[in-house]
Amino acid sequence: MRRIELLAKLTPDSAQALWYNLDAGYDAAGDAPATTLDAAEVRHLSAAALQVLLVAKARFAKDGGVLHLTNPSEEFLQALHTMGATTLVEEGVA
Repeated sequence: MRRIELLAKLTPDSAQALWYNLDAGYDAAGDAPATTLDAAEVRHLSAAALQVLLVAKARFAKDGGVLHLTNPSEEFLQALHTMGATTLVEEGVA
């Protein structure tokens, strides 16, 4: 399982880098992809970064993979709540 530590400030630019990072280790034709995202240091979550996380979640699920979110910071959880995306944590991407 791959492990990615999310940056403290997930801006649109870092969201693009995160997507490339997730995509680089993704092989839908191989074994079901599995990645853990550590959100302990996240202090700011942009809408673009949230979009990347939601699309990645759907992509992994479609291919039978696992995208697991661990250690969500309070700021990360508050941003999810504010943007109406708490299911990202509640559905096991938690």
